[in-house]
Amino acid sequence: MRAYKEIKHLAEEAKKKEKEEKKFCRLCQKPETRDECSYGEKAWDRFAVPMKSVKKEEVELEESAWTRKEGQNKKGGLNEKGRKSYERENPGSDLKAPSKKVGNPRRASFCARMKGLKSKLTSKKTAKDPDSRINKSLRAWNC
Repeated sequence: MRAYKEIKHLAEEAKKKEKEEKKFCRLCQKPETRDECSYGEKAWDRFAVPMKSVKKEEVELEESAWTRKEGQNKKGGLNEKGRKSYERENPGSDLKAPSKKVGNPRRASFCARMKGLKSKLTSKKTAKDPDSRINKSLRAWNC
């Protein structure tokens, strides 16, 4: 009975240590702990590999500008640097600056799409917050 308890204790300690250890998650494409994985703990257990076995090219230490503040416009949306960064990462994409012209079909499409997202996918707090990214984008497009 005592041996069983010791083995159980050792297994729990190993699980705790593994939980705190950073590994490279092949799904998220970044180094992270078990708790940080956006796909969940089961996916991390399945797809995470030790950092030693990952090639240096595979690990991008710096995120793209469009995901950081330097690529985002303070008034909403992406600035020129953010748009260029996104286009480099996603070949074939062609992002353009916001259009405030009332008759523009791009603007009408964007406003309709974002208003739907705002009502369905954001919390009440975010929807009412004038400084939320979605509200800033809607203002930048004159929606």
